[in-house]
Amino acid sequence: MKRLTMVLCLAVSAAVVSGCIPAQVSLKDVDVTKLELPVLKKSMDRVHSEIAARADGQLYVGAAEVDITTRYGHEGSIYIGGFDLGRKAKGVKDPVYAHAIYIDDGKMPYVLVTIDTIGYMNNEVDAVRELASDLHRERINVASIHNHVGPDTIGYWGPADGGLIPVRTGVVPEYMITLRHLIAQAIDLAAESARPAKLKFSTANIDPQLSLNIHANIRMQKDDVARIMTAVGVDGKPIALLANYGNHVEAMWNDEYISADWAGVFYDRVRKELGAVPLLVEGALGGLVTINPGDDKMAMEKEIMAVFLKHMTRDERIELTSRIGNSFADQVIAAANTSSRIAGPTGLSLRYASTEFYIKVSNFVFEYFYNRGFFDRPMKYRKGVPFMSSDVSIMRIMEGDAALADFTTWPGEPAPTVVAELDAGSPAEFRFTVSLGNDEMGYMVLEKDWNNVEYGYERSMSLGKHATTEVMQHINALRDLLK
Repeated sequence: MKRLTMVLCLAVSAAVVSGCIPAQVSLKDVDVTKLELPVLKKSMDRVHSEIAARADGQLYVGAAEVDITTRYGHEGSIYIGGFDLGRKAKGVKDPVYAHAIYIDDGKMPYVLVTIDTIGYMNNEVDAVRELASDLHRERINVASIHNHVGPDTIGYWGPADGGLIPVRTGVVPEYMITLRHLIAQAIDLAAESARPAKLKFSTANIDPQLSLNIHANIRMQKDDVARIMTAVGVDGKPIALLANYGNHVEAMWNDEYISADWAGVFYDRVRKELGAVPLLVEGALGGLVTINPGDDKMAMEKEIMAVFLKHMTRDERIELTSRIGNSFADQVIAAANTSSRIAGPTGLSLRYASTEFYIKVSNFVFEYFYNRGFFDRPMKYRKGVPFMSSDVSIMRIMEGDAALADFTTWPGEPAPTVVAELDAGSPAEFRFTVSLGNDEMGYMVLEKDWNNVEYGYERSMSLGKHATTEVMQHINALRDLLK
């Protein structure tokens, strides 16, 4: 992972000197009439109106999944997000998806969509909101699972001269517009499937051998607990299973075929064994928590990058993907099947708060890539200092007057210590951190840990020392509103 930092720094330095980077193609230049787009209905608006009119006091839940691989993935015209620049897809190992859950208490709707990509910028989330709803846009949330063998949806990983000097953004404009519509379609389908439901909550202690912190001096600084919510219809049939767990989705490492990686194995198990729509929601993955290739492999090198590049064949990576995905599924499904905390369909209500904000960009590489058009995302300058917009939100499920569950979006990759502080401030019985929620701001560590020797890479891929503190302040303000 440190290799990416080196590549970016060298690329930017060389490009500044040579002026070799051409202007980028904007999504605004795409003729959408030539794209294969689904017909959208903004079903969220209609369905909520119908549920509100019933006023039956029940909680409604729906869920859906949509394949977001598209012909661009199958044709090999997509760049893969993660690791080396210019990693163009050679094909598809297995599909990538958008998974959506729709929750409605008759007074407000809430939507969470997870997508099998490396990240999704805030302006793209706003574009999805416009497509999916006229009345409830602010209650739509989109989070990536940080998949390293999915489409580049940010722009870092496009073609590069000699693998070092970037020459074009990694996003394919036609794919990005199609993706917006497919996510909105998933929201339509989830809303249309909504029916009275119970919620089952549980936690699972995940095998600590599935993950590790890449920093040797804090190897066990990670969160091995998965928070689980299962929605079940009043007929007993599962609707959705949501698992919140922090671990990089990169067992296939720098493979050249589109895949949902170990998350895809988890999805298959949930579909086959429960008949539910599966959602993986990333948690404490920053700082930096990733898959464990095995103690024998890790003993071979100091850096995990070297372990994968030197000692892991593709067949071994496929086996690792299966092992992690199946083991995670075993533990999550077992916990879901033995849930002791069940609520609904009556007696539950939703509370929601969100806020938009601007945050300073204290990162030369980020600023440069924005200004050159590699990221199709606007920035504002205040007295020569760049700022970008983002948002955070909290959806709270109430059981009577008690906070049953909090779903808090975090616009980047929080370290385990950040998530621990976030959990400590929530009054809810069950706490879900929706990492990479509505944005990808990079790594975030506590300000007091900013200068720790192990966080050199995280500092290079962060908005700056201030970022975690500012985001936490916005979340705390929302919590005050929800009291």
